[in-house]
Amino acid sequence: MGFTTRLRPLTVSLLLFSATAIQAEIPSPDSDESIAKGSELYMHFCTECHGKDGRALMDVISDATDLTDPDVYYNGSTREDIYRSISDGAGVGMPPWKTQLSDEQDIWHLVNFIRSLWTEEQRSAQ
Repeated sequence: MGFTTRLRPLTVSLLLFSATAIQAEIPSPDSDESIAKGSELYMHFCTECHGKDGRALMDVISDATDLTDPDVYYNGSTREDIYRSISDGAGVGMPPWKTQLSDEQDIWHLVNFIRSLWTEEQRSAQ
């Protein structure tokens, strides 16, 4: 058995451990505490473009996404897609927020709050 063949199980084990460790840090999408924290962050950072209700029905930003309808999300609506859009920005109108929201948990709280704006049917489809 070659050196690389012996390393393969170790590499797979490390990848599985890393994925598990990352998943353990993501707050539960149904956590009232996470959604409440996300709501606070949303009211502070996001209402200027997406509005207080998330519908983006404002004259100022005509292309802001209606966050209540995951079917119209430009860059996908999985939890990971939403996280990436918040962290890295999306399109020309959505700036990256990873420098303002340096705590990764805060971005996940925002993801959970945004998903709370959806119907139960929409959440279960993801």
